[in-house]
Amino acid sequence: MIKLEVSTHGSESFIVEVEEYNAESLNEQLNDNDINTVVLGDLVISRINVKSVKPVQEEE
Repeated sequence: MIKLEVSTHGSESFIVEVEEYNAESLNEQLNDNDINTVVLGDLVISRINVKSVKPVQEEE
């Protein structure tokens, strides 16, 4: 599992876990005007509210 930090334009931040993460594919979804929401792990969020998505580095 990969942990992601999702930041919103409303100053919220979420940590989600996903099976796989493809930045290019997610970027296409976030920039597609025909899509209203995106699913990241257990989080369903409006694509226009997503400010940034970045992998969280696990400390060993």
